[in-house]
Amino acid sequence: MCIFAGLVPFVKRINAAFELCDCPLSSPFRTFRLRPIADDPKVCDKGAMKLWHTLVLSTALAACAGRNVPTNADFAAPTAPEIERSFALRERYNAPKHIGGTAIFVDSVAVHHIYAEASTVVWKDETGKWQWSRVSEIGPGGLLPIERKMESNRDRPLTALQSQMLDRLISDHRLYSEKRQMTDPTGVGAPGHVMSIVTPFGRTTVSWDGRLKGISGKVADIVLGNG
Repeated sequence: MCIFAGLVPFVKRINAAFELCDCPLSSPFRTFRLRPIADDPKVCDKGAMKLWHTLVLSTALAACAGRNVPTNADFAAPTAPEIERSFALRERYNAPKHIGGTAIFVDSVAVHHIYAEASTVVWKDETGKWQWSRVSEIGPGGLLPIERKMESNRDRPLTALQSQMLDRLISDHRLYSEKRQMTDPTGVGAPGHVMSIVTPFGRTTVSWDGRLKGISGKVADIVLGNG
């Protein structure tokens, strides 16, 4: 299935550069040639056919690998209300938002006896290395009337293995279009999450509670597993 998905746009582009030579239909040499190669329409170019096969195979393999090419130039701040609320939390404690480049933003909220919220950001710094930051607070909104205050403010670099995994995941085109999958439904007081992903390969926002699965779930595991 992935082979055909990769070949369709490729064939449309390459057809403009290739044409069938004028060999008889029964000839084993009837093949494609590049238009600029020969002025004689009777000449069959087997080398061009080899090139065709190589390009088709390469395209099919790339499509099956699920890899993407950078197509997104919009690195503006996500506008999901939960992420905007997460930015406001960071502003209260003078914590950077890390907007304007490759970044993953997660807002997590749990409400029961108290209201607890955490703003987690994973981003690429100016050297291209992945960094992790979390600012959390507790406050009014739960059963207990407490005052709002910061609970923690931490940051650290991701490990080399986590960075490699994240680079692979954000370049997978399925991340930006897959249907949300969740398991392990949660009860009262468990956190809910909203994650916005902004990379050169696309933008997407997903919300969930319990455990998020799929490609986006693997991203969430890296982002939230560093607490």
